[in-house]
Amino acid sequence: MIVVTGENVVDLIAQPDGDLRPVLGGGPATISVAASRLGVPAAMAARIGADVFGPGFRRRLADAGVDGRHLRQTADPSTLALVTLDATGSPHFDFWHSGAADFGWSEGELPAMRPGDIVHIGSLVAFLPPGADAVEQWAAANRPLCTVTFDPNLRPIALAQTDALERLERLVGLAHVVKVSLDDLRMAYPDTAPEDTVRRWRDEHGVDLVLLTRGADGVTAYRATGEASAPAPVVPVVDTIGAGDSLMAAVLACLYRGGDIDLDFICAVAALACTRPGANPPTAAEVSAFLEASPATRRPPVSG
Repeated sequence: MIVVTGENVVDLIAQPDGDLRPVLGGGPATISVAASRLGVPAAMAARIGADVFGPGFRRRLADAGVDGRHLRQTADPSTLALVTLDATGSPHFDFWHSGAADFGWSEGELPAMRPGDIVHIGSLVAFLPPGADAVEQWAAANRPLCTVTFDPNLRPIALAQTDALERLERLVGLAHVVKVSLDDLRMAYPDTAPEDTVRRWRDEHGVDLVLLTRGADGVTAYRATGEASAPAPVVPVVDTIGAGDSLMAAVLACLYRGGDIDLDFICAVAALACTRPGANPPTAAEVSAFLEASPATRRPPVSG
């Protein structure tokens, strides 16, 4: 089983006419939805808000086939984000998160895992108080028997925490597999080349696999045995909301199916997510059809 912990967020997407279009999102929630759509068993560990959006989050997950046994109902509000898109379709997020349900984890609330499960952590829940410590301790407790994956998916409100970089380094050290974007690394370490940070994580923290996503330029995999890259397929881009989350879900699907990471597959999943508005990842059938229609030669997978 893949268990994703993190936030559900109401994305209020600014429209050209000034209206706001609400879309249910949140990076970790989208990861769990995307993994399930790719045909692997995924559950989400999340704290659900008591407002009108809570039932919608539950329906979104259930409709995608996500196991909801680890969803906890709370009396707190849901997290909101104002989303504006730039000329390339890349989103900018402003969050309303004070007192939100998502970030209130306490010791003992997170689920017990079984040997061989895949535990995914990341995004705001991994950094924001009061629950970030509980999430970190949960990942550490499960590391010996489970595969731990981490996607920092950094936002300014995460980096504004006084211990953000120290926590980032600790979480990298807990993970077997890390996915990180160029934007993440440029925000966290503006004076260091992103590739140097990735290689340091691999070498100093002993991360088995670090995947550096480069937007339209694809992805590079860093392992102790070497590096490999794959380009991003060229597609008509509506927006890039959920693209990185969809790629992370594809990584989880590869790990669940045996551990080797198909770089062309994960790039195809991310590319297809860009062809539709909002956080709406593709299905396994859509990805298969896309890859079959592609004239490019598939690259050999890299081991996870």
